[in-house]
Amino acid sequence: MTAENVQSKPNYGIDAPGLVRFFFIAGAVALFIFLVVLFSSILGQMPKIIVGTLLGIAATYLLGMGCFMLYGSKVMKLKDTKKLLNLVQWSGSELVLDVGCGRGLMLVEAAKCLTSGKAIGIDLWYQHDQANNSSAAALSNAATEGVTERVEVKTADMRQLPFPENYFDVVISSWAVHNLDAETDRKKALDEIIRVLKPNGMVILADIVYQLEYAKYFELRGMTNIRFYNNAIRDVILKAVTFGSFAPSAVSACKNA
Repeated sequence: MTAENVQSKPNYGIDAPGLVRFFFIAGAVALFIFLVVLFSSILGQMPKIIVGTLLGIAATYLLGMGCFMLYGSKVMKLKDTKKLLNLVQWSGSELVLDVGCGRGLMLVEAAKCLTSGKAIGIDLWYQHDQANNSSAAALSNAATEGVTERVEVKTADMRQLPFPENYFDVVISSWAVHNLDAETDRKKALDEIIRVLKPNGMVILADIVYQLEYAKYFELRGMTNIRFYNNAIRDVILKAVTFGSFAPSAVSACKNA
């Protein structure tokens, strides 16, 4: 990548862009209808109050969720990533795997912790998981952050990682494994993570759901030092407003020697 093609700031995209688009469009429609009802004489006073209240609540919820999802992708995810990577006692020579790296947020942040090591990201680059998701976008962000020499990306399925056993010192993943709908597929991904992780290696798995499932499976597979990392107050609020479908937190574990 030539210097003139390097973007001035990294762009890590928006998660679940279709859902974000839905929230904003549906919220805008609800707001429009609310205003029509509010300033029209079609309905009587009491029906207007009831319908207007329901539409106002719907518009507020939908537009609020759209804004929150943007905040999650652009701000919260970056803050959480930096905190999670601080859990690793970096020497700088580690070989790191980012499972479902997307546009490279966690991959690039991990590469910043390295000197002679390398961070490798794998993904299938689905557009519905992240806006404009591509290996080129991940490499562009790596170039912008000045870590191109320490970053590599590959097209691969997390259920069948193209690496030998006991290969990586650290395996990381952010908001990716939940995209596998079937529990059996998620377990295959966890099995692969464990397989490629070196003895005494560390895995940090951040996601928006299924964290307890991951922890229980790590324990079943003999992983040690299993820990949760979350914001209790934020979790309560998010579970309430998303009906339990969105509560970002992380699980870490170590592989026995």
